[in-house]
Amino acid sequence: MQKERVADAFCAYGDRILRAAFHLTGSRSEAEDCTQEAFMRLLSQPDTMEQGHIYPWLMRTVINLSKDYLRSIWFRKRVSMREIHNMTVSAPMTAEEETALYAVLQLPEKYRIPLYLHLVEGYSFAEISKILRVNANTISSRVRRARQKLQSQLRDDVDIL
Repeated sequence: MQKERVADAFCAYGDRILRAAFHLTGSRSEAEDCTQEAFMRLLSQPDTMEQGHIYPWLMRTVINLSKDYLRSIWFRKRVSMREIHNMTVSAPMTAEEETALYAVLQLPEKYRIPLYLHLVEGYSFAEISKILRVNANTISSRVRRARQKLQSQLRDDVDIL
């Protein structure tokens, strides 16, 4: 019964959890490891967890695992654009898309994670505040600041070109 629940969750949420882990770690292999670990931890959770709570629980777990990876001594800050391209898109990336993706990866974690959860995963500020255990107003401010930083950075990059 437990294995079936995890298998169903993996089919339903596996790609989204992997994508989130990749955006947080910047490494395909680490994203795969974090995703696998999150689902292994789900296997040890009691059967009483409601279906509606599984995805938020997995997201919170993969965020924590990604943060652990980023704090580890093995973490390297450089990510090849080729690896990002292979994970995120099937069509060739334009120069503008590469620049934008690189700018997002350069954001500090406290801005990058709420921005990702809001724009890509579609969570509201209230939902993100529950996931990250941070005040909803703080989440709103961080998303706004992340957008401002991206606009500024992308504007500067265009001026350089």
